[in-house]
Amino acid sequence: MVGQAATVHVRGMRSGEERLFLELHHAAVRGLAVEHYPEAVINAWAPLPVTEGAVARVAANPDRELRFIAEVDGNPAGLAALVAKDGELRACYVAPDFCRHGVGRALIAAVERAADEAGLASLWLDASTNAVPFYRSLGYDVDRPATHRLAAGVEMACFRMSKTLAD
Repeated sequence: MVGQAATVHVRGMRSGEERLFLELHHAAVRGLAVEHYPEAVINAWAPLPVTEGAVARVAANPDRELRFIAEVDGNPAGLAALVAKDGELRACYVAPDFCRHGVGRALIAAVERAADEAGLASLWLDASTNAVPFYRSLGYDVDRPATHRLAAGVEMACFRMSKTLAD
């Protein structure tokens, strides 16, 4: 991908792509956040191997996340998720091979369009320490340092960020 112009396409995640969702998530965490978090956090955040139980939990979708998959020239490149009922930008992850090719920006644009369609005036998120510059570049403000509790009960340092959406 280095040096190539990327054609990014963002679409809704399809039924049956739960494993892909987890694989993209894990690739991003393990490829991009390892220098920013201790091994215990990385292992709790992106546990390996991807199990059928983890796939089933994603499929259950108890928070009714709106999920998106980004593709570059037909290859899965990233994911994003919005919990509209809470105004939470729950996830935006880009596979390491596709960083700095507009994938993250395209995913956030899709999330913000969906938020606008849902009538949301703003979004908030818990951003990993390594993702703060990315979100700032898209107009998100750091509200405060925070701690995010991962599903395994492990806590990770993060920053609560927010953005008022255009009218």
